[in-house]
Amino acid sequence: MALLPDVLGCNGVELQCWRPMLAHSMFLAVRESYPELQQWMPWAQTLPTEDELAAVLSQGDVDFQQDRGWDYALVEPRTAAVLGCAGVHRTDRDERFAIGYWVRTSRTGRGLATAAARVLTKAAFEFLESAQLIVISMDQDNAASAAIPPKLGFSLMGSEDREIRARGHTGHGLVWGLGRT
Repeated sequence: MALLPDVLGCNGVELQCWRPMLAHSMFLAVRESYPELQQWMPWAQTLPTEDELAAVLSQGDVDFQQDRGWDYALVEPRTAAVLGCAGVHRTDRDERFAIGYWVRTSRTGRGLATAAARVLTKAAFEFLESAQLIVISMDQDNAASAAIPPKLGFSLMGSEDREIRARGHTGHGLVWGLGRT
């Protein structure tokens, strides 16, 4: 059994661990959001096919169950639509975990990424005994993503040089952190 729950409640939507059955709805969300995703996400430099997403979701399910990382789809229960993704990921330090997120273009500006990051931060500290620090990082020009950590009590830890792996990347990132209290 995975360390984190398969489903987490999140402001009227559910965070559901990745499963291949989400591939079609995920594809629709990615296709709609492709111009924005391509700006910031290295994996979105080419539009993935539905079959490619199914394979990624399948591997994500395995990784989730084996506690290598915990990726979730933000799912609207009423329609089963995927509204974005968020996850908790291991880093090179046992006590440090990273959170990432994206929200479907038609659903941005409604607090979903903030709510998902809040729920995942709480879950990481609750279920991952070794978690002492949660970090969120993004390119310095990704203003929408950078607006989220301070809303959750994260402090700016500093900046870092980063590899340019997506169209919007500048090579400079921001790192925000929140310690266990």
